[in-house]
Amino acid sequence: MKKSLIAVAILSAFTASTAMADVAVGSFTIYGTAQSAVESISVSRSDSAAITDTSKTSQNRLMDQTSKVGFKISHDLGSGNTGLAQVESRVYLGNGGNNNDDKTEFGTRNTFVGLSNKDLGTIRLGRYDNAYKGSLKAISPFIYNNINDASAEYGSGQILNRLGARQGDMVAYESPKISGVTALVSYNFGKDSTNAISGNSTADKAKNTPATTLMPQTALSLAYANGPFTVGYGYTTIANAAWQLDGSSSAKAAFNTTTGAAHTLTAQQFGGQYTFGEYSIGAVWETTASSLAGVSTAANYDLTQSVYGITGAYKSGAYEIHLRMAQASDVSGTTLTGATSAGSTGATQSSVMVAYDLSKAVKVIGSLTNVANNKNSSFTSASGFSLDKGTNMNQFAIGLAASF
Repeated sequence: MKKSLIAVAILSAFTASTAMADVAVGSFTIYGTAQSAVESISVSRSDSAAITDTSKTSQNRLMDQTSKVGFKISHDLGSGNTGLAQVESRVYLGNGGNNNDDKTEFGTRNTFVGLSNKDLGTIRLGRYDNAYKGSLKAISPFIYNNINDASAEYGSGQILNRLGARQGDMVAYESPKISGVTALVSYNFGKDSTNAISGNSTADKAKNTPATTLMPQTALSLAYANGPFTVGYGYTTIANAAWQLDGSSSAKAAFNTTTGAAHTLTAQQFGGQYTFGEYSIGAVWETTASSLAGVSTAANYDLTQSVYGITGAYKSGAYEIHLRMAQASDVSGTTLTGATSAGSTGATQSSVMVAYDLSKAVKVIGSLTNVANNKNSSFTSASGFSLDKGTNMNQFAIGLAASF
């Protein structure tokens, strides 16, 4: 009898949680998303050469679309002050057959402690999205809130917002909205450029080397929202880091140990969104610049790449449709002597997505995405299928998403 009552109680709790977003008990809230999709991937090379790596050939797979579970608390401290804490974790519901299939990463998403004041804003300490990533959300919520990973075009290996990231060792500030204006500022203390913390051990005792040169990142965002209209600007810079943009489509900031080496790595973006009735349009333009000087004539470089993204969305009743495109131009500037030419380093990603709400918490999602890489680029969609330089991809995805 007791077991039956317990089972009924658990079932009732689960049913209640899937029927609404953010299940709250006092100051404590549980929330999350379970989302997975079957992906059918077709790949080909722009030069028609054969693809020999079987992990990168055409295939079907079950792929998680960023499932997560989170816990957060909010305590009223009086006088307009609120204490905040959150732990958000990644959960995998299928991941292409790799070792993440049965893995849950605790606290790897936005996880922080914070303090908020209604007049002064909010400060968060811990792991959090940097302000450059937040600026994309402020510029165009429809570009940021992609329906699934298979169609998303922003992230470290994607065309847009490659220096936007969720980072540990973060101090993040969010201003209150004043006359429609909101500001974000973040500072990440940076990873040790020489991997100073070593896992080597002697007699079961860890060996730690003091940190030397760090690569901290500073980012800011300024946005204005007025009814159906949003516009925003974002800027970020990483100290002690440079990135040979024509060497990889993924963000690979690095520190050169040569004495006197001068590093530069910055990015900025600008755009907006307008909603009229059931329709929305949004656009963002971005440029990333990096240089390395003071090393040698053969090792110095000074490179820039511009990209843009546009989206059109329609939402009516249970239906939601997105049309999206992002394009990267060829890298320009002075490249490494003997390195890959800065030419043919652009790419285009285009997607169509459809979502249908079965209820307030459950939806069916389908998307068709095309990634067309030039000869020396290797961009991919955010669901993470690895592409070599000059490889193109058609990716069809159909799946389910449930939120609580």
